[in-house]
Amino acid sequence: MFIRFRTPMFHFSRKALLHVRVLQLPPQADALRLLLRFSSTSSKSPSFTVSYLVNSCGLSPESALSASKLIKFETPSRPDAVIGVFKNRGFTPAQISHIVRRFPASLSLDPDKTLLPKINFFVSRGFSDLELAKLVVAVPKILRRSLEQHLVPTFHYISNLLQSDEKAVAAIGRAPRLLYDDPQAELVPEITTLRSAGVPEENIRHLVLYHGQIFWCRSLQFDETMNRVKAMGFDPSKLIFVAALHVIMGMSESMWRRKIGVYGKWGWSEEVVVLAFRKYPLCMALSESKITAAMDFFVNVLGLDSLVISQRPLALMYSLRKRIVPRGSVYQVLLSKGLSKPCSLTALLTVSEEKFLEKFVTSNLGEAPQLLALYNEKMGLAR
Repeated sequence: MFIRFRTPMFHFSRKALLHVRVLQLPPQADALRLLLRFSSTSSKSPSFTVSYLVNSCGLSPESALSASKLIKFETPSRPDAVIGVFKNRGFTPAQISHIVRRFPASLSLDPDKTLLPKINFFVSRGFSDLELAKLVVAVPKILRRSLEQHLVPTFHYISNLLQSDEKAVAAIGRAPRLLYDDPQAELVPEITTLRSAGVPEENIRHLVLYHGQIFWCRSLQFDETMNRVKAMGFDPSKLIFVAALHVIMGMSESMWRRKIGVYGKWGWSEEVVVLAFRKYPLCMALSESKITAAMDFFVNVLGLDSLVISQRPLALMYSLRKRIVPRGSVYQVLLSKGLSKPCSLTALLTVSEEKFLEKFVTSNLGEAPQLLALYNEKMGLAR
């Protein structure tokens, strides 16, 4: 009786002891507690996989445990070889860790038959090591795409569309999903719609090269946005049409309304906002804080009528720190001393720095010797 009862009591004590020891671990041992708990509850613990992912790939124990449910290996030979391929192309440890965390199965790829041929193809098309690393980090699962059936024909389609391998690499760098997604589903339908609307090939190429991300929406949404842009008065044959299309595709309706509200605080009606948008669509792509800061300086510091800005919305695009404030401060001094007549924002902000210094600063140093020091201070160049 004593012997039969002793065995289960002994096992209970071991489980209880393990539980107590885990609970008594200090807060900084959370990761170890996680691994101990997993090892104690799984008869087939992937402890080697978890350990490898933590020690060789830089994953957190939590991420390693999650990844181990998707990948298993008993020896380090295959994952070591995969990591070696990445390192040979200049991938950083942080980049490798990110790739493995997002796509654990990358460590199971055959280095010679699967991974290297794809990497060599990218390099042969003009991807630098830096561009290659950025591509794989942005879309790690691109490594599982078939080389012959997807990557080669998709790259060739983009290259032929843009008439250059170099431009194809640049477009993919800006919008990596151009190479990952099926162009017949994500790109071709929208390009067909653009052509049907009368958008010139050159402008379509511009859109793909610089704003390829807009092609990831539903075809119906794309069509609706095109109709909306045309209804605002944009001519599809002009480059500004694709600029407006890019801006509207990049924001929700609620965000559009918020931007109108921000401009409204400075006296712009919705009609005025649309007119400004028609002059320079990127004025609606600015953050709400940038709009507010720029308008505040123009109106409250320089004393300009806010509606003047609506006629020249390009002025809002310039850097506050590097252009608007330094040049505006110099201009303010000149006006206060009667050394300059009121000039347009275009004359003030769009000229090169060399011409600005010549026209507004050096030519007036005799009457206002503080101008250069003021300009340098606002530019952050004062010593």
